[in-house]
Amino acid sequence: MAQEELQVTFDINTIDHLGVKLYSTIPPMIAELVSNAWDADASNVYINFNNEGEKTITVSDDGTGMTFSELNEHFLKVGRNRRVEMHKDETEGGRKVLGKKGLGKLSMFGIGKKITISTIKSGIKNTFVMDYKQLKDCEGNVYKPSVIDYCVETDEKNGTSFLIEQLSRKSDFDIERLYRNLQTRFHIYSDKFVVHINDDEKYKIKSNDIPDDKFQFVWRYPEDFEKDFDTEIDKFKDLFEFGKEKGVHGKIYTSQTPLNKAVQGIVLFSRGKLVQEHSTFDDRANDNFFQYMSGYFDVDFIDSSFEVDNCSTDRKSLAWDIDENEELYKLKELLKKLVSVSQKKWREERKAEKKKKVSSHGHNVDEWIKTLNPAEKTLAKKLTDAIIDNDDINEETAAEYIGCIKDMYSFEGFKQFTAELDELQELDNEHAIRLLTDWNNIEAKEYAKITIGRIKTIEQFEKFIKDNASERDIIQKFLEEFPWLLDPKMSKFEREITYTNLLKRNFSDETDLPDSNRRLDFLCTNSAGVIHIIELKRPRIRLKTKEIQQISEYVEFIETQFPQTQGHVKGFLISDNMTYEPGAEKVRKGLESVDIFVKSYSDLLAEARRYNDDLYRMYENISSKKNENVGE
Repeated sequence: MAQEELQVTFDINTIDHLGVKLYSTIPPMIAELVSNAWDADASNVYINFNNEGEKTITVSDDGTGMTFSELNEHFLKVGRNRRVEMHKDETEGGRKVLGKKGLGKLSMFGIGKKITISTIKSGIKNTFVMDYKQLKDCEGNVYKPSVIDYCVETDEKNGTSFLIEQLSRKSDFDIERLYRNLQTRFHIYSDKFVVHINDDEKYKIKSNDIPDDKFQFVWRYPEDFEKDFDTEIDKFKDLFEFGKEKGVHGKIYTSQTPLNKAVQGIVLFSRGKLVQEHSTFDDRANDNFFQYMSGYFDVDFIDSSFEVDNCSTDRKSLAWDIDENEELYKLKELLKKLVSVSQKKWREERKAEKKKKVSSHGHNVDEWIKTLNPAEKTLAKKLTDAIIDNDDINEETAAEYIGCIKDMYSFEGFKQFTAELDELQELDNEHAIRLLTDWNNIEAKEYAKITIGRIKTIEQFEKFIKDNASERDIIQKFLEEFPWLLDPKMSKFEREITYTNLLKRNFSDETDLPDSNRRLDFLCTNSAGVIHIIELKRPRIRLKTKEIQQISEYVEFIETQFPQTQGHVKGFLISDNMTYEPGAEKVRKGLESVDIFVKSYSDLLAEARRYNDDLYRMYENISSKKNENVGE
């Protein structure tokens, strides 16, 4: 049998514009070959990106393959509309046909200049080579590819393979990126149609479902939008019903964190193939929402006609500008509305979830605001909303900021400061951040107020000492109101506690109660858990051995009754007359080795002054830093 010839009749401008220039990147070109495999009822597509030596791409499938005549009459025919010509909308295997324009074979010339195609059908193999340079140089716009195998009998299974060589690229293939891109180009993957990349299990594509852990919120059309359109004007109700009638379905989802720019926006599929790349469907897509939003919709109805083609040639977008195409116009308006509704839902649900997480950190914003008076509530809500609504502030930081605001509301200086903030119409991000940076200054003012108040308290205490005031009637009561005079680090403070009450609190067996029920002036615990027993004497009293012995007995009692306190109890006897009766001085010195001390009121005053000097220096320090920042 004489060998037949393969023949391509073409216009070189068609090859250039619809092949070389239109398909200049790998993913859409590969997508055309995957479509061919689908239409050939293949179960598997094998793609190999070779980075070794001269780079090549191989794409093969296990579909039905083609005979020599089918290559000539169908595959190599440029611009063939398979559906019109075959009067069929489905493959032999019952799949919806993806191919329509007959331009897929040209796509390979956008990547490589030499294409070797081998196809097997019913035990007959045909192989030929298409060379771009030869194609451009041929005469009469008729190109005859070089046939390598002509109707050769083989035991190999049905299928078609494409070897693309003489690639223009020099850099290595980014397999991970190609995998992700190809995964998002179809909705046809399943156990019955699998794409294998470089024989690597992790790059096997048999589903394009997005993992649930990628979502923060998901809204599905039509079910999750029914109520939103029920309350809308008739125009939007009509759009909703139009989408349902046309079988439009899909979902919009948002992530916890901003998405890669390449996957932001919504994609559209028809018959499982990408027909619209990522789009926001919003003319003013400058809101933070669009950094978190992605999704997809299946719009098969746009590809239902054999003659009308609503897709752009490169399948990157729908032909939205087609005149008088009412269905495309309605689809676009529907998608715009769905994006707008999702944007509103996102703000509401994200705010509610963020509030919930902030509450888990101990700050229930709504409950706290209820406790404020009417004059404070408005601004408190404005401040907390500015933090909750700020997408750049995570839950942990938001909880920290709101905790600070709650604390600051107990400061009079902060309330005065917020009066100025309340004049603002809106607390945007910049104002909110400026507010947070001003808190140190507000805190500094509070330190100053505390310091001034404590200095006045110290002066009053000093006056009581000079006047030899009664330790029980005046000094004890004064120290109970201002315990920081005894020690600023005290965390627990009890005045005039008896042995009996102390034991009742810690022991249920009342037989352990002592015969004598003594009274301690002050029982305190500091932040380190050390117990301080403090006995006060009138300032000018001359200390006797009896008083020193008394504080020693108190310490011994605590350590005996509560063994766990051993080594963690200190006793202090306080007066302002440091002269002792004979023998008392020696007893005092001996007791210091077991943490029992005699101190003067003057010592307390000196320590209180030192502590408050530190507070005042802190105030000056913060103020000076604030002034430096203003100067800058």
